[in-house]
Amino acid sequence: MLRAIVLGIVQGITEFLPISSSAHLSIVPRLLGHAAPTLAFEVLLHFGTLAAVAAYFARDLWAFLLCLVAPGRLGPEEAATRRRLLGLLVLASVPAAVVGFLLQDWADEQTARPLRASVWLVLTTAIMIAAELYARSHRPGPAPATAPGELEGGEEEAAGLWTSGGTRSGGELRSPSGGPGTARARSGTTAPASATDAQRELDRLPVAKAAGIGLGQALALIPGTSRSGVTISVGLFQGVSREAAARFSFLLSIPAILGAGILKLDELGNATEAPAELVAGTLAAAVSGFLAVSFLIRLLRTRTLWPFIWYRLAAGGLFVLLLSTVRS
Repeated sequence: MLRAIVLGIVQGITEFLPISSSAHLSIVPRLLGHAAPTLAFEVLLHFGTLAAVAAYFARDLWAFLLCLVAPGRLGPEEAATRRRLLGLLVLASVPAAVVGFLLQDWADEQTARPLRASVWLVLTTAIMIAAELYARSHRPGPAPATAPGELEGGEEEAAGLWTSGGTRSGGELRSPSGGPGTARARSGTTAPASATDAQRELDRLPVAKAAGIGLGQALALIPGTSRSGVTISVGLFQGVSREAAARFSFLLSIPAILGAGILKLDELGNATEAPAELVAGTLAAAVSGFLAVSFLIRLLRTRTLWPFIWYRLAAGGLFVLLLSTVRS
């Protein structure tokens, strides 16, 4: 039972934080001396994280449904905005669906080898490093420190505070350049821009940028890449704020996780774990996943991806060392 709960927590946290769930779910059991989870158990863990992200964005999902079946309840302008965002999510989901269909067996083979997954965890961190360096060099305002633990601001084009329901609140803050973004306080810290800024950024997200983030999600098939890490990174390369990219990334993960789970439903009958273990692991994944989504969105209002970059490099290097010296 403890093994199931631990694996559920690992899956829930790493599915949404940019540190790679596939790599950790392959590596952690090996390091703890546990048997690798069956594919059936992994499928249920993914459904647990699906429940987590769906619960967090429940109001958004409800608005998507209303814009299709009862647009009058939203009003013409809001319904049109929701339909446009829904269309962007559908478009951005296509690359991952195609690549997943073609290369899923290769990805499963990589994930099944903990040492190889550890190497990928380190190597694919280069994408996040490049994105953060690019974002720093193209920051429109004064360049604040981006080291872990330091607040930053002035770099988002339209960063903001989204509520889980997509509602708008607060007044609009302006960056030093006068555009919507993050306002720098005189003390040197930052105050998050209003929810209106983030709302407007997603409302006007260009089709090309949405498609680019979708292509980035397709790269997440490589074990160790991290869906959220690569999609947020692609967003940064395109000038999208971290928080807006994270929100789009999490909404984009819903069809991706659902589709992958449906394709593997026939594996559920092959589970060797007891029913109680399956339930416990799924619930642990759901609860920890919900907390991870909330944590990352709040964190990215004022901070960069650097804390996760350092973690990936340190943990990945340690995993490689341990797995290459202790073979069994």
